[in-house]
Amino acid sequence: MRPPAVRHPFEAGSLTDAANAPALYDRYPQYERVLGWVHSFVTQPHAGLGRPGPVCPRLAPALRLNLVRLVAIRTDTVSVAEAGEKGGALAALYEELFDDAESFRTGALMAVFPDLPQEGADAFIDGGHARLRMSFVARGLMIGEFHPHSAVTSVRNPALPVMRCPVPMFAVRALSRHDVIFLDRPQTPPADREQYLKHLLHHLGDQLPEREKKRIQAGITELEGAK
Repeated sequence: MRPPAVRHPFEAGSLTDAANAPALYDRYPQYERVLGWVHSFVTQPHAGLGRPGPVCPRLAPALRLNLVRLVAIRTDTVSVAEAGEKGGALAALYEELFDDAESFRTGALMAVFPDLPQEGADAFIDGGHARLRMSFVARGLMIGEFHPHSAVTSVRNPALPVMRCPVPMFAVRALSRHDVIFLDRPQTPPADREQYLKHLLHHLGDQLPEREKKRIQAGITELEGAK
């Protein structure tokens, strides 16, 4: 695996694929905890999901193809500003690592923060995600916010905290047609909701069934008319 051209803010020597991550467990014990959680929860079915299949249907194929990458980001504070600045670099890193159409669609990038203290880590991740989400969607990417106390739940089951990971982490993957269920939600501010839907159509419009495309376009028109 070639080293990334984007150096800051990733720690030298921390970038690895999942298959070779065990060699770095001593240096980054977060990798072992994250991958243990991935194998025991994320790629497994769960009775509380309200649907068949694993918690995240995309991750098992990425693991089989060895298209899951892990990287460590060093931090100086627990400020949301630093989370936004350093987490924002993950978009360019993803695009560099997965630079062909197939790997871009299939891959996943997980970033851990070894220096984050327990106190303040939740706000760092959640606040950084709030700052970054729109810019990632605009590039055809989704960024997920994970930490031990996450309150984000399954779409179908508000009692199942699907983003509750043993370590604070951002995870990046390509936007998919099914992300409309996350981006087109009534509780999202209308202006943001409109922009999310426009980005979704821009990146995935040619992959959507015509009926779904028309439904999303009608939602955009309605949101524009409500201004």
